[in-house]
Amino acid sequence: MKLFSKPQKTNSLALLSVCDGEVVSLDEVPDEAFASGMLGEGFAVMPENGTVLSPAEGVIESISDSRHAYAISSKIGDILVHIGIDSVKVPEAFEPIVNVGEKVAAGQPIARVDLGLLRASGISTVIPVLITDKRQAGGIKIKYGKAIGGRDIAIKFTD
Repeated sequence: MKLFSKPQKTNSLALLSVCDGEVVSLDEVPDEAFASGMLGEGFAVMPENGTVLSPAEGVIESISDSRHAYAISSKIGDILVHIGIDSVKVPEAFEPIVNVGEKVAAGQPIARVDLGLLRASGISTVIPVLITDKRQAGGIKIKYGKAIGGRDIAIKFTD
């Protein structure tokens, strides 16, 4: 019997939680386009704070004019981080920390959001994170529950 063994190596990639909070199923997002998976597979986070982090290493491909949505190109595929539902109505709630074309590391801050302002405006603060163009073949496993942004894995892809 081995007392100490090396962890098995796998060709796996992961997406991190984009903020501290509760990782939930897309089914819990109050918008049919996200909840149905029509826009891609992924997860959502019920945020506890207003710092939004990149879920993976990649390049910022676009930031919406209202600053609530960020497209990131990564090894895994194209990723959409969408802050809030109907949040386009309150662009003053968002402050981008990155620029289009900028390389980002997994866990790097990409935006700040005033969650209080969104809530006061009657807007859901849930943050869907979608893989809109998956390049990674293989299985997917989502870890639901409490997560620390930039540290805890929300999705793991395996061969």
